[in-house]
Amino acid sequence: MQPQPGQPAYQQPQGYGPGPYQQAGPPPQKKRGGLIALLVIVGIVLAGGIGWGAANFFSKDSEDPATVASTDEPTSTASDDSSAAASDSPEPTEAESALPDDPKKALEQLADTDGQTAKSELNGKWVPQLSSKRVGLEAEGKTWDEESILEEFEGLREEFPRVKLVWSGDFSSFKEDNFWVTVVGIGYDDPEDALSWCSSHGLGPDSCYAKQLNTSGGHEGTTRLQD
Repeated sequence: MQPQPGQPAYQQPQGYGPGPYQQAGPPPQKKRGGLIALLVIVGIVLAGGIGWGAANFFSKDSEDPATVASTDEPTSTASDDSSAAASDSPEPTEAESALPDDPKKALEQLADTDGQTAKSELNGKWVPQLSSKRVGLEAEGKTWDEESILEEFEGLREEFPRVKLVWSGDFSSFKEDNFWVTVVGIGYDDPEDALSWCSSHGLGPDSCYAKQLNTSGGHEGTTRLQD
């Protein structure tokens, strides 16, 4: 049959739809878009869960007492400061810290402690002698008693920390046995060395001379004066 003018060469028979091998455009696109949206939602949920777990883990770890304690700075207390100050200050000697109030007993205690040291370390040695006083002695414009003798010794000890107090009756090298004698606790083999100590400290013949401490023998030849 020849087509009539003005009609198409081929017309699809009415009642026919898309064939079984034809693809439907819009439906597949909608399915693909829904799958992508689902994957995005799942990814957001997973990312949020991981972030919450990490935040919760690190926040707990930072609150661990051991972790907090390790970052604390050590602080000093008043007791630590006082202990450090106490350790820096010199400790008083046994004789200085326990002197009785009675001057006579204080002199006896000093002479006992210092005398033992002199006997063990200075026996037979020459020492600079700075003073010798007895109760009732009239010298230097006053009459000496236990209190004034103690005050003189403490003044000499403050000026020359190595001085010692001995009782003349404990040593045979003293002619008199009732004097409190102040000597420097440095022993020399030669009396000239003891005299050099006197002169080097600005002490003249009336204030310092050499004395040999002996626990046996006589007193002859145990005193040497400055020239």
